[in-house]
Amino acid sequence: MTRDPDMERRIDECGRRGLLGALTAKLLFASAADGDADARDAVVEIARTPGHRRCGAARARIADWWDRTRDPVLRQAVLDTGAVAVANPARLRTLALHDRLGECGIWEADWAPGLLTDPDPDVRGRASDACLNASGTLLHFLWAACHRDSPLRDLLLRNDRTPPARFLDVLWAEWLETPDEALEEALSRWAVPSDDPRHAPLSVIALKTDPESMRAPDHHDALRDALALGDHPLCLKAAETIAHLGEPGLVDELCERALENPKLAGLCKERALAPSDPVRRGVFFLLTGQPAQYRALDPDGHGLALAYAAASKAERARVREAMLTAGELDLVRVITGDRARLSSMTDDEARYLAERLAHRHEWDELWTLVQDAPIANAVELIRLFDRWAPRGDDERRHFGALRATDPATVRAGLEALRSERRSANPHARLDVPGDPGMMSFSPGSPALAVRAGKNAVVVFDPSNGRITGRYEFDRPVKHLLHLGNGVLIVVERGRGRWGSDRLTRCANGSAEPLPATGGGPVSGEIVSLVAAGDGFAASTRAGYLLRGTAEDVTEVRRIATYRDDYLYADIVAAHRESGRIAVHGLHGLTVIDAATGDVAARRIGRLTYRAAFADADTLVITRPRASGDQLTRTSLPHGRLGLNFPLPDGWTLGPVALPVTGQVVVADGRGSLDFLDGERLTSVHRYTAPPDRVPARRLAASPREDFLAVGHRDGVELFDVRAGRVPDVARKPVADLVSRDLELVDAALADPATGGAARTALELVRACLDHRFRFDVEVGGTVRRAGGDHDIGL
Repeated sequence: MTRDPDMERRIDECGRRGLLGALTAKLLFASAADGDADARDAVVEIARTPGHRRCGAARARIADWWDRTRDPVLRQAVLDTGAVAVANPARLRTLALHDRLGECGIWEADWAPGLLTDPDPDVRGRASDACLNASGTLLHFLWAACHRDSPLRDLLLRNDRTPPARFLDVLWAEWLETPDEALEEALSRWAVPSDDPRHAPLSVIALKTDPESMRAPDHHDALRDALALGDHPLCLKAAETIAHLGEPGLVDELCERALENPKLAGLCKERALAPSDPVRRGVFFLLTGQPAQYRALDPDGHGLALAYAAASKAERARVREAMLTAGELDLVRVITGDRARLSSMTDDEARYLAERLAHRHEWDELWTLVQDAPIANAVELIRLFDRWAPRGDDERRHFGALRATDPATVRAGLEALRSERRSANPHARLDVPGDPGMMSFSPGSPALAVRAGKNAVVVFDPSNGRITGRYEFDRPVKHLLHLGNGVLIVVERGRGRWGSDRLTRCANGSAEPLPATGGGPVSGEIVSLVAAGDGFAASTRAGYLLRGTAEDVTEVRRIATYRDDYLYADIVAAHRESGRIAVHGLHGLTVIDAATGDVAARRIGRLTYRAAFADADTLVITRPRASGDQLTRTSLPHGRLGLNFPLPDGWTLGPVALPVTGQVVVADGRGSLDFLDGERLTSVHRYTAPPDRVPARRLAASPREDFLAVGHRDGVELFDVRAGRVPDVARKPVADLVSRDLELVDAALADPATGGAARTALELVRACLDHRFRFDVEVGGTVRRAGGDHDIGL
């Protein structure tokens, strides 16, 4: 082909030395980039001329232009000249076009996913081949660049070389969570288990092909864990292995899982597997569709009744359905057992049982059930009676009262009690001599100890506000705790800058130093004192954790030994029944068993400085946030954070947990109270303090959950929190109520705010309680309701 003379001239001028040649080349390349076809042809011609001074630059330019335009003419020129672009990703695309991806650096592997989706088939094919055959460091970088559900991942799964360990662990975790055939085939082909301790045992089971190799006890826990995977293929493989091994403990676990997994149930029926426990065996036969085996095992239903009493709510529903299908079973006998658990039945069980009793005309049994049931159930079940009525006058009056009450009104009343719950009523105000400080309720009797001024402690009876004890000290009182049975533990501040604090036992009007184990006194400054277990826990500024009773105190462990938690000395919260304490640390709270020093949970809620135990396994913590503090509910031992409740500005007192209702209380600087549902962290009742109230500084709740105390600068305000239990009392089975509950119901009925359907529901509860306790023993012609949790008042 004859060249254009003008093109020839421009090509020649570009090849000259000096400034003129460089300027001409620059103008030619710029014109070509702007779309001048002749200029582009000239640049291509330069790229095809190996001896031309601008040949390298021209090849780089045409490679870049092809990557942008995908012009077929430029593509051919790139192939003919071996041109490679300078910058990525064009450089990698042209290397792939030339099948020279081996020249790319490992740091360029993150461009690989783009090559696999390139519109040019040669680029895609050669990139795919490179990924399929990658090894060593390049393979590592490719795995780092790949994402789930990407073409690169599919290719790397087909690569015969095992991924680096950290990526292999991720693949095992993914497969165990969501099984995938391609991933399963790759993991089997590589045949390398996970290094992650969480997945390694299950990955070993997945790779084992010989069931006998898993007979060792080391594999049994992993087999049990595999059974919990449900529809995962590893679950069925583990089940087949267990069936082959025949180990009784594993077979029992398999049978329990089979109750929820039809595939496992089919395997158990095929292999004739059943639980070793005869009681559970009957439930297993019934729920897996083997009625003949069940009847042979338990012809009178006695074993099934025992199993039913111990079963979960969901399993009971399945048993009832299976019994109806199987027929010929005494359903009433199975559900009620020995009639001792009538009051603990669910609504569905009670309704089902009542219908069966009515069908049999067993009216006395049905009347017993109605009297023991919650009022919401009783007013519905009472309508199952035909013309029958009890014989006694008291019984007939109560029967008529239940039958005359509208079920819809009762349901509305119960809902109103819950939605309009009044968790606290002002009870009394205690005038504390001096400036009141910390407070502590007795766990077993109505008693409140309050620091009065700097050197005295006063004990009140909260029910009447009277002072029942007073203790004077020659040192300032620093911490205070009421242990119950009239015993107080007081920490007196040490003398001088380096003096040791003193633990003092106060009881029956006398105060004596509390000895340490071995007879010597406790040394150092005590920074925390909390109730834990049957005694108390304390911590010292020197970093020692102490455990004490009403008799002595002993050192448990030095806090500095919890090296990974970087704990400080102060105890933030304690759970009296379990003995667990939460200690403040750099990374959050660490929960410790005060008796042994063992750690139950670590690093909960970084920057947490206030907390309360809702129960032994649940903490409610205060966490600072940019928008303000918030309460967060967290479960132990994993410490996973759950529900949140934002705290308004100034709500700095608390949280305090109420153990009976499960509520959590916080307060602001004036003494306003917010009662939160402990499960949902939603407000259920708020008390607003008068605007002229002096600042509040302390908040304490009675372990008996009868009183709540707010310490102000000039006294202590007491609240009766028993009212918060009324909605729960109204919903409980009447058989579970005690005479003490009558006082709560009477107090709620005396409140003018209780009206409408709520009053109707409470009046019915009161009628049920009066009927239940109508045979209380009378002394001197009067009856005084018992104050404790029992049924007989004297």
